[in-house]
Order: sequence, then C-alpha cells, then structure tokens
Amino acid sequence: MSGYKLVYFPIRGRGERTRLAFAAAKIDFEDTRLPFEEWAKEKASGRPPFGHLPYIVTPEGKLLGQSGSVTKYICKKGGLCPADSFDEATADSIGDEAMDLVEAVIKLHFEKDEKKKEESTKKFFETTLPDELKNFEAILKSRDGGKAFFLGDKARRTVQTSLVTLSLVGDCVFGRSQESSETSTEMSGYKHVYFPIRGRGERTRLAFVATKVEFEDVRVPFEDWQKEKASGRPPFDELPYIVTPEGKILGQSGAICKYICKKGGLCPSDPFDEALADSLSDCALDLRERLIKIYYEEDAARKEKMQKEFFETTLPARLKKYEGFLESRDGGKAYLFGEKLNYADISIFDFLNNILLGGKTDVPKELDKFPLLAGHYTRVLNVPEIKAWIEKRPQTTG
Repeated sequence: MSGYKLVYFPIRGRGERTRLAFAAAKIDFEDTRLPFEEWAKEKASGRPPFGHLPYIVTPEGKLLGQSGSVTKYICKKGGLCPADSFDEATADSIGDEAMDLVEAVIKLHFEKDEKKKEESTKKFFETTLPDELKNFEAILKSRDGGKAFFLGDKARRTVQTSLVTLSLVGDCVFGRSQESSETSTEMSGYKHVYFPIRGRGERTRLAFVATKVEFEDVRVPFEDWQKEKASGRPPFDELPYIVTPEGKILGQSGAICKYICKKGGLCPSDPFDEALADSLSDCALDLRERLIKIYYEEDAARKEKMQKEFFETTLPARLKKYEGFLESRDGGKAYLFGEKLNYADISIFDFLNNILLGGKTDVPKELDKFPLLAGHYTRVLNVPEIKAWIEKRPQTTG
C-alpha cells in the first residue's frame, strides 16, 4: 500500500504513535508537518476532522482523525491487530489506558499554577505512573510470562520502535495470530462492575441493552471501592470493568462498549467505517473529559472562563462537525452509518444524555441549531431497548 498522507505539527506529540504505526506496518506515507503559523489557515479549510490534528488522507482521498483511531486503522491494515475479538478489545483497553497517561502528562505541562503543578507532577511520577506500569507488567506476565510480547517479527518491531508511545504497544501487543471461533449469537452471564452512578459506566450499560446481551449490573458502593481495588480485579485499578462468561476481565469503558457492540453485531463491517466510528466515539470522549476537567477546576474565575469557552466555542464547533457528518450520510435520516445502530451512535448519545442532560430525556438545548443531530438523539433514545433501560434505570445524581 502507498499514497497515505499524515498531517500534524512539526513535533512528535499526538502524531508520533501514528508515524510509528506506519513505520511498523511498512506502509508508505507522506509525513506532512504543518508549521504552527499555518494552523489557523488549515483549520479554516475544513479538512481537519473535528477541527484538530493529526489526521490522515487515504489513497482514496478519505479523511480520518483522532490519533488513536488512526493508529489502530493503520495497524489493522498492516496486520498488526489481534484476530481474536477479546484480545482486540484488551488491546484497545491498553491503548486507552496509555493515552490516559499521555493526557495526564499534557495536563501537567499546561498547568499554570506552579504550586499545583509541582504537587501534581510529584503525584504522577511517584504514584500514578508506577502503579500503571505495574499493571502493564502484570498483563505481560499473564501472557506466557512476558514472552508473547516479543513473539513474531511484527510485534517485536512494534515494541522496539518506541517505549514512550505506549498506545501503539496497546494496539499491537498481541503478536500471535489467533483464529477466532466466537460468534455473536445468544450470550449471557456477563458481569458489569461500576459505581452506583451513570458516569463512565453508562455507555457500557447502554451497549449491553442495545445488543440485548444479558448482564449483571453490579454497582459497587463508594465505601467499598478500596476493598474492590485491593482485590486486584479492576484492570488498571479503575472502574468500569466487565467479566465475561468465561471469566475474562476487560477494562476501559470505550473498549468495553465496542467489544459488546461488536459481539452483538452493532459494529460497521467496513474497516474504514469502523475507524471512523472509533474517531467519532473518541471525539465524544474528548468532550466528556473536558467537562470533567471543568467540573474539578478549583479556581472559580478560571472555571467560569473554561465553561464559557466550552459552551460558546468548543462544543458548538464539535456539534457542527457531527451535524456535517450526519448530513453526508443520506442526509442524516438514519444513524451515523446507515439503518443500523452502532457504538459511535451510543457514545454520542451517552455524552448528550448522560453528561449534558444529567440523564434526563429532553433534547439538549445545545442541539437547537443542529436539527440532524437532534433527530439522531431522538432516534437513539427511541430504540426500544434503550428507551426501556432509561425508564427503569436507577435515578442517580451522576
């Protein structure tokens, strides 16, 4: 394959793991490094999906954004992705967890309060990072004592490319090909573990109900969290996680949501559409994380400024992108990828319903200027299984 184009700034940053993916997969690409002074012009062109970098242009002229989605798409095209669906989901969860670390470092870099920055940096390097590396070590150990990480030339080359870009390792850690014998027929016996709130666990619950996959909704009281964490069950020491009927454990809500939807047949069959669905879901996650950051901001003046920027600039710009995507797909008359619901639809709906509306069923006022997106929201809300779940789920404050 040849003719791919990667567009990012002239730094490593969020674009480096995609460059590494191209190199590891032996896929030729044009490494376009956009000078910072030209960013405003590039953004105004409308080319960058969701209004930011990096993005790629395929040989067919298709655009794909969100570095995690791009990286996985390239690895998948190059044969550096697990064949087994659960291993693929586990790789997603590792990649997501690594990206959490990257975002934590970025947050430290841009922290303006020097005292807070010093305290947060100390906590990250003395507690957070060692704990996460310990979890990565445990995953390696569970895979043939760490030997599987280097089995096969594909995995070995990928791992040796870079240790700092751990997300690429997450996408390619399972180097051995496995024939999947799984089917998406009737499944039961899943266990979903999260706190007694909607939070990060709600889109996973929505995935279960939308796919009609039976699950036990285990809600861990906050006062029991330390005990649950000490048990070693939660992957990466956080919730939510699921336990499969076979006893396998999977963490990271995005990875879980996609895994369940894939098992239940709610995943695009076209590889590029799947990558697009990943990018749309990741964008919804970005919006959620920005709101969470605003929620926990302690400086009142700064918090007010952040809220104003989010609701007056960031959110409308992203919603406009979603509106445009819907319009490009049969005029927005159905779901994001046709007549069938998928995990991207669920992720966007969860952000709007769970985060913006606090679980209420009204159409968010933020969608007043985006009729196609408002119609999409109502369409997902009226999926019988989702509607029934929302009507019966426990009423919580978060």
